[in-house]
Amino acid sequence: MIRFYFAESPFFGQEIPSPGHANTNKAILAMKYFFRIAFTTLSLCVLAACGGGGGGSTTTTSNTVPGAPTIGAATAGSGQASIAFAAPASNGGASITGYTASCVAGVLTAVTGTASSSPVTVTGLTNGSVYACTVTATNSVGTGAASGSVSVTPVVGYSTPANFASAITKTFTPSATMTATGTVTNRARYMVSGSNTPSTSSTYLSIGDAYSASTGYAVTSGTLASTATYSDYLTKTIQLVEYPSGSGYYRLDSHLHPNNSVDVDSTDSSKLKFRNNFGKAATTYGFVTFSYDTSTHLLKAQSRYIYSYDSSTYVASYTLASTYADKYVSYSGGAYSLASTGTALYLYATPLNLGIPTFMDPMVTSFVSEGAAAFVNKVSTTAAYEAQIAAGVKSTYSNQVSATGTNATTKVNATARLALIKTAVESNSGTLRYAPALYTAFRDALLANTLVSDAISDGTPGQNLVPYVYFTNEMDASGVYHPFMVVVNYGNQASPNGLKDVPSPPCSGTCGTSVTRFSNLEKYITMIPMRNYGQVSDVTDNATLTTNLWSDASGSNGTTVLTKNVYTYADIADNGLLIDGSVMFPTFNNTLVPSHLRGELSASGCHVGQGGGGPHCHADGYQSGQGLGLYNDEDYSGKTHPPVIGFGYDGIALFAQYRSTTDSAMLGYGTLDSFGGHNHDSIGYHYHAHTVADYQPDGLSTSYKSTMHVLMKGAYIGKIDTIPYFRSRTVNSLTTNKYMGGTVSP
Repeated sequence: MIRFYFAESPFFGQEIPSPGHANTNKAILAMKYFFRIAFTTLSLCVLAACGGGGGGSTTTTSNTVPGAPTIGAATAGSGQASIAFAAPASNGGASITGYTASCVAGVLTAVTGTASSSPVTVTGLTNGSVYACTVTATNSVGTGAASGSVSVTPVVGYSTPANFASAITKTFTPSATMTATGTVTNRARYMVSGSNTPSTSSTYLSIGDAYSASTGYAVTSGTLASTATYSDYLTKTIQLVEYPSGSGYYRLDSHLHPNNSVDVDSTDSSKLKFRNNFGKAATTYGFVTFSYDTSTHLLKAQSRYIYSYDSSTYVASYTLASTYADKYVSYSGGAYSLASTGTALYLYATPLNLGIPTFMDPMVTSFVSEGAAAFVNKVSTTAAYEAQIAAGVKSTYSNQVSATGTNATTKVNATARLALIKTAVESNSGTLRYAPALYTAFRDALLANTLVSDAISDGTPGQNLVPYVYFTNEMDASGVYHPFMVVVNYGNQASPNGLKDVPSPPCSGTCGTSVTRFSNLEKYITMIPMRNYGQVSDVTDNATLTTNLWSDASGSNGTTVLTKNVYTYADIADNGLLIDGSVMFPTFNNTLVPSHLRGELSASGCHVGQGGGGPHCHADGYQSGQGLGLYNDEDYSGKTHPPVIGFGYDGIALFAQYRSTTDSAMLGYGTLDSFGGHNHDSIGYHYHAHTVADYQPDGLSTSYKSTMHVLMKGAYIGKIDTIPYFRSRTVNSLTTNKYMGGTVSP
């Protein structure tokens, strides 16, 4: 028999009425209530495995907190750390709802972060401080025991700017609708279209993708989608250059590949082709000049000039070969040719900002009339030169140069060598100036540079601009290690160098009858010291810098004697290396005036000197809103510090500028010293590109006052007196300078 007792019943303690009683209905309700409760209780008891009566026991299953996770690796970031772990073996009987990582530096309050799975990111950490981090797991019962700890030291992340090949793949959207122009301006850049109203279906004259030293580039057509890239616009941007000067006829040059002008191929149905007219090219090449009728919108051919150069002196010349009568540019089936009837073509000013900015030519210098000086040839073939370098590196370091450019194997070998160098130097009572991660980031960025623009007289698009970067660590006679980052570079930028646009390049006026508008492959072996040699407090503390701009100009600008300062007490030549493989020069030129004042520099702040060679850069060409510079706005995205863009030869790293309107929250903003650098957040002392507003050069009138856009001011803050071979950097032979890692010691 089963008996039910329900204290909760409204009839508890009352007699059940008999049938027919006045309370029969109540009795029936009571019975239903009893049995409903009884059935529910019995069901619950069965589900809960209740014990029976007669001395039986009741068993209850209770959950617990989770076990301790197993700690993994900690990855340092800038002001943060990512903590990896494995889930605990036991979740305590209940699902884990989250994980918490706690990081403690000394006796400071723990900084925490949470996540639902591995890893946990903890933010708000102090760069340079050592943290011990643990992880706990939490379920519905509570939080379990902590894991073991892992050590991590947050550091500022070392980012590098996107190189030109990557930058031009980004989407470009014009800020305004393009409008056809009714005039032609000499040296202006246009997009040539068959449509009088631009749309996504409009076709534009374009330079082809395939480079050929024997046939040139194709003249083709293409459209501009709403998602068009910088490259799409660059390939369709044409510069009209008046030739001869004052004639009203124009040469059509590609902007992306400025060595190439539009020519006609009489052997191929008079098709138009882009051909090289500014370097080592076929002497059958040339270009056609055109007039443009703003009423009929026809490009009419006028003359063809044959290009040639002297193979011993490399002096280029152009000879009138033929004139045309009633020949026009005709477009049909995606091809352009010369024909008796032309196609209406409309000129649109390119929406890209490609001209020389006013801060590179504040005096608005007139364009000089002198022709281009002869180009120079220093590298017979890159393959032979690179093989020679690789063969000359001693076996200790040779596995870092087993392949050119970006290569997974050489990266592994270089990283391993750098770790060995750090250990050796520290055991030798020295330190590296920066964390290995900075040298690795700079190395990788250098090696990723390839020539995109056909703008070098002897360069080949697609070639490596920095074939090798390797780390060495040789000991001097006193037993001191001197580690170097050795860079083999050709001294050119990957992008169009803009030398044809420079108003007044070196060698104009009193220097001769020609100016430097060509660049060629250089043969640099650059040594960046990695040991921390310390810093000077005054520019003249670097006593071995006996040959400098100040002494070279006898310390004067005209009749004004200048002080030895960060601008004047500087190397007379290159003083650093940029991340694209080109070299830096001081802000001032060798007449002790800022180089940007008189229209000497390109849009990127560079030019070629009087002796020819690769471009060198005196000024910072960064422009906000522009996406084609050495570094650009996009390179700051998601970063807590500007990207690294170069190194001084004193071993001090150069980072991009703090943008005054957008980077006020970035680390160290507004604290640059007189050398243009500072130290913060465990990075180590470093330079920044920056602006110097309203600078008044000594000895010049107030009309020369302008804002300077500085890379390195000029003087070295790093101590250079004990750096081996510092004053003999021209001794760039692997057989005479052991610190380069050559097979023969001096």
